[in-house]
Amino acid sequence: MTGRERILVDGVEVEIQVPVSGSENVMLPVIRVIVRQAGHARGVAPILLQRRDNESEPVRGRIELPGGRWRSGESPALCAVREVAEETGVTVSGVEGVVVADGEGDGSLVVVNPLVVVAGIDGRLPAVHVVLTAVGAGSPVPESGLTTDVRWWSLEDVQRAVESDPNGFIPSSRAALVAYLAAIDSDT
Repeated sequence: MTGRERILVDGVEVEIQVPVSGSENVMLPVIRVIVRQAGHARGVAPILLQRRDNESEPVRGRIELPGGRWRSGESPALCAVREVAEETGVTVSGVEGVVVADGEGDGSLVVVNPLVVVAGIDGRLPAVHVVLTAVGAGSPVPESGLTTDVRWWSLEDVQRAVESDPNGFIPSSRAALVAYLAAIDSDT
């Protein structure tokens, strides 16, 4: 079942379809991944970014973290591995912040300790982004019609772009990158 939600896209209100539970519009769970390039220390490792390339999306051309909808029954770690592979061709390992725990007779639970959770409010797309970190290897390849300019970015280039062109990013990805840069800054 779907409902309608009004959101702001580049300052213009548009109406979109959103999932409904009972009579309430709900936010979509999304996993985003800050993928560090294998073979580098955390504080200096290049990270994987891409641009949206779907003609039907208002965020086309903006920079984002790889990721996507967290499917029912799927662990967040499996979602991270699947989405990064689909969108970039990069193989992810070592997804951090995810623990499978015993639900004491109620089955398994997944406990997530993400880097940050970002939710669009005040008219933004109704999605909650759970941002994980991981290590990845391989040569990035875009997903035809969905992503472009998929590549490893140096932390210096990420910092510069986040500061100089904030509107060049999908807002949730920019917020996650700001949190990541602050976290690695506090580690050093």
